[in-house]
Amino acid sequence: MPLILVVDDSSYQRRVICDMVREAGYETLEAFDGEDGLEKVATGRLACALVDLLMPGTGGLELLESLKDQGSSLPVIILMADVQESIRKKCMQLGAAAVVTKPVDAAVLIPAIGQALDRDRS
Repeated sequence: MPLILVVDDSSYQRRVICDMVREAGYETLEAFDGEDGLEKVATGRLACALVDLLMPGTGGLELLESLKDQGSSLPVIILMADVQESIRKKCMQLGAAAVVTKPVDAAVLIPAIGQALDRDRS
């Protein structure tokens, strides 16, 4: 069963997103900020990461930049309340597999995870 990392500084958002992801049949691992997320990525056990864009310290953009600098192929889906097209484009340029708008809808998130995992396998 694929292990999905959920990185969000809000414990409520992590719980809601993890519940959606587990209901879809995936295992979850939680990180409370970008630095914690990067430490968990380093374990190499993850299939995909769902990362909040705006967090104190290391946010979603910084996490994407770090993974790109490391040459990581981990699929990352950015979760954001900000709907600015320029931010969405920046995320995609940094290698995000997808950008999903908050509040997160399982009907959008779960297919995005499936596509990210399929793309990573090809």
